[in-house]
Amino acid sequence: MANFIVRYGKKFDADAVDDDGFQCYDDLGIEFWCITQGREWIEAQGRTLEFHYENVRKIIWPELDVHRWHTLCTKEILSHKVTVLMGPGSSGKTHEMAWIGLVNYWVRPQETCVLVASTHLGGLKKRVWAEICMLWEQGVERFPKLCGHLLDSAIAITTDNVEDCDPGERKIRDMRKGIFGVACITGGKFVGLSKFVGIKQKYMILLADEASMMGETFLSSFSNLNKNENFMAVVSGNPNDPLDPLGRAAEPKEGWTDDYMEPKKTMVWDTRFMNGRCVNLIGLDSPNFDFPSDKPTRYKYLISKEKIDDTLSFFPKDSMEYYSQCVGSMKIGTIARRVVSRAMVKEMHAQDQAVWRDLNQTKVYFVDSSYGGDRCVAGYGEFGADVDGKQILMLSIPKIIPILIGKGLEPEDQIARFVKLDCEDENVPPENMGHDATGRGSLGTSLAREWSAMTNPIDAGGRPTKRPVSLEITILDPETGQKRPKRCDEHYDRLVSEFWFSVRYCIESGQMRGLVDEAVEELCARKWDRIRGDKYAVEVKDGTPTKPGMKQRTGKSPDIGDWVAGVVEMARRKGFIISKLGNPDKQKPKVEEFFRRENEKLEKLRRSRQLQTA
Repeated sequence: MANFIVRYGKKFDADAVDDDGFQCYDDLGIEFWCITQGREWIEAQGRTLEFHYENVRKIIWPELDVHRWHTLCTKEILSHKVTVLMGPGSSGKTHEMAWIGLVNYWVRPQETCVLVASTHLGGLKKRVWAEICMLWEQGVERFPKLCGHLLDSAIAITTDNVEDCDPGERKIRDMRKGIFGVACITGGKFVGLSKFVGIKQKYMILLADEASMMGETFLSSFSNLNKNENFMAVVSGNPNDPLDPLGRAAEPKEGWTDDYMEPKKTMVWDTRFMNGRCVNLIGLDSPNFDFPSDKPTRYKYLISKEKIDDTLSFFPKDSMEYYSQCVGSMKIGTIARRVVSRAMVKEMHAQDQAVWRDLNQTKVYFVDSSYGGDRCVAGYGEFGADVDGKQILMLSIPKIIPILIGKGLEPEDQIARFVKLDCEDENVPPENMGHDATGRGSLGTSLAREWSAMTNPIDAGGRPTKRPVSLEITILDPETGQKRPKRCDEHYDRLVSEFWFSVRYCIESGQMRGLVDEAVEELCARKWDRIRGDKYAVEVKDGTPTKPGMKQRTGKSPDIGDWVAGVVEMARRKGFIISKLGNPDKQKPKVEEFFRRENEKLEKLRRSRQLQTA
């Protein structure tokens, strides 16, 4: 006579066994079966998916605690394709992603691939992989029917019982079923998930720990993994910078506004990245603070007053270490010294399209003539009055000029021909076209030969101009003792700093339109600082091993950002006035007077050096 277990309104055959002779429908097996039915079926029965996961957790690991951070993380992870767990050290982020990833594997071991990513091999083995191995060992000891064969040297738990092997010798067929540790930085180079992005599996899960330390290209692998039928990712880390991979994955849909910086309580919000969800665990809101302070700490592994006091004994409250390890939120100061912010772009409608008052626009063109690794970016912008009569600069979609090797033409000649044809198509005269002359002086020769000698070479590595920074920024002239506008060469360290801050002022003035997403990303990524002489200096593009530049820090060159800066500079040379730099009605006579005096000084110097007799 059949022996049945009735649970959740359904009969389960208590005598059914699997191929290895283990009972299929014991307490754990019934919960697994319910999970496989999916959220829609479960909710139709009046329960939640989290309910069954929690039952599995209690059965396999009855000793584990349940607190409000755990309940919140479980709910959000199971409800979204991409979840970011951002918080301080000792907040349980690694544990939460580990146990859910492991349960997902055990529920469907023949159809699931779990990638467990961290930065270096040492960090992987000490943190998230160590947590998974500990939970796995406890599980299989209590329930031998649970799947997996631990290959410690290969950093893998495989469904199939295969022989141990080196990580580089794994076969694709072995990586489709199981849990695999991935060190994303090997030999000092960021390699990311390059060996795994092509794997196809019905259920693909990515657990990414220490995301703030990953290379800037790390998030690009998500789109490839998302091509799998069912993809889920959990990204965790300690907050450090809004523009590192963790900060970009956690970025709120509204951008990193003050509402999301330095919260006092744990917060949850929707993210821009893949329409995901961020759980920001705030250390000062730890579940340990839910109990009387005179009682022993309830959860020893979670951040507590003792751990916060230990940190404060070494670091002050306004330090990044304190915010990262104790508070767990983004600090407002981390975005204060960026050339551009996403909030600024959104607030000032810099990505909108221009609505012109008439057809009297002036077109300018710029090419950032990089090659040999960096992209060669070109395109035009046009400025004129919008429907409100405000002067607006509208950018076109930038174009990447293909540089072909072995075609019998030097790269400069290929760029020159492309630019000539593109400018002719867009009705841009050569005198309205500018090009980067930094290290590419021969491009001007090619342009003169292919098109015209009237183009404008711009050496962004040169000295800043003598233009006034702003009518509002004045200094005492040491020669006259009178106030005058501060010149750009007195305010910036080099010309590229002047160019990039001109982009910022253009956006802040509400005069920029048409910025593409990649341009925004690059503009927001570049840092600035003040150097000796109280001058403003944007971060160098190419640094050194001891002092990395933006390219080394972010993994990419700001080619499109440089192109935007070049278009703004060409527009200014052709009459575009940025309101941020002063009231246009008042600026013109003052600026003309300033340059008139400078010209008189130059003429006087020229006459003093002129040959009088021969």
